[in-house]
Amino acid sequence: MRGFTLIEMMIVVVIVGVLAMLAVVGYKKLVNSAHTAEATSMVQSIRTAQEAYHAETQTYVSTSVTPTSNLYPASVPGSFKTGWGAGITGACPALPAASLNCWSALPIHVDSAVMYGYATTGGVASAAPAFPVLPTINGATITVPASAPTDWYFIGAMGDVDGNGVFSTVIGTSFTNDLFIDKEGE
Repeated sequence: MRGFTLIEMMIVVVIVGVLAMLAVVGYKKLVNSAHTAEATSMVQSIRTAQEAYHAETQTYVSTSVTPTSNLYPASVPGSFKTGWGAGITGACPALPAASLNCWSALPIHVDSAVMYGYATTGGVASAAPAFPVLPTINGATITVPASAPTDWYFIGAMGDVDGNGVFSTVIGTSFTNDLFIDKEGE
């Protein structure tokens, strides 16, 4: 009659425990990174809405002075979801003024509550535009032209999906189709 010793069983239990812990940590990272998909999708939707608004009015919308301040729908996003569309009343002022009311001017269709906060800032073509202060992305600054030959906009999304106080940032701009993502999955 041959069986397993207690030491062999303990080793197997430890190995299974370590593998389970790695699986849980990997799954949490995957879920947190998936929330970045919300931000990239919304930034692209806002980009499309900005272009549609510009085609009609020949100007872009500004909801904030910078793409990472005065966020909507939650001014300080966290590990919770917030509904879109509440608290927007009044008219959208002309550039360079910024107002949260300008969200009503953009045709954005949101299917459910969101975990990120969003902001967009726009400006007109000029020799020396006053671009907003942009966050660093993975330690590097986003480069923009010294002068804007056309009207421009920036779109920002910030979120803290795991509630640890470290914000993930997604930035889009009219100067490039690229999205700049910092601290994905945080």
